[in-house]
Amino acid sequence: MTSSTPSPACSSPPTRSRAARCAPPPSRSPSRTRYREDAMTDILLLLAVFWAAINPPASVASLPETFEGADPGGRTRLLVGGWLAAGVLLVVATMMHGQFLDLLGVAAPSFDIAAGIVMLAGAWRPLLRGRAIDESTASLLDTSDRAALIPLAMPLLASPAALAAAISHGGRVGEGETIVVALVVASLAALAMGAEPLLQWRRRQALAGVLARLTGGFLVFIAVALIVDGVFSV
Repeated sequence: MTSSTPSPACSSPPTRSRAARCAPPPSRSPSRTRYREDAMTDILLLLAVFWAAINPPASVASLPETFEGADPGGRTRLLVGGWLAAGVLLVVATMMHGQFLDLLGVAAPSFDIAAGIVMLAGAWRPLLRGRAIDESTASLLDTSDRAALIPLAMPLLASPAALAAAISHGGRVGEGETIVVALVVASLAALAMGAEPLLQWRRRQALAGVLARLTGGFLVFIAVALIVDGVFSV
């Protein structure tokens, strides 16, 4: 067994320079490390929740065939306008989560139960039909100015499930993190809708439908977990 003996420099009479030289190395704070791990966990949770709630594959699968041949400039204006409208709705829902709960007169756990029910209702069409909206509603999607309000008329980028998630997780995780993640996922959905298809249109829509069903099933899992958590927290 070897024993550690202080070096002659550290055994000399104490001086300020010797104290600085012989001081033990600073240890990493456990609380700071735990905070970083918790923050990363929250970000991953938000990404999972908003990906399932917005469901970009279901939005892509909902595009009508006429959207492929639309004017690129008009298509860009439509998606940018839709993203801006969705962003405003998501930011307001997140920032006003406390006032919204006060207006309804419910506590956060009770709203979590309601948010889970809203998510379950929003999951059925992607899960069963592989798309976010019906074909008849999708046929109204054109490049006119009025179609820029698609988050209100056709829930593609700011669905009720996404707004419920913004209100619920704005107080649970934090407003800043929730806003950033929600806008990032909405941006990914808009980019996917406007990007040139790498596959043939029908194959692309079929693949998007499969991914939409998987994402819808994931949303069911998140909704049930949120409801159970709300029930046990009431």
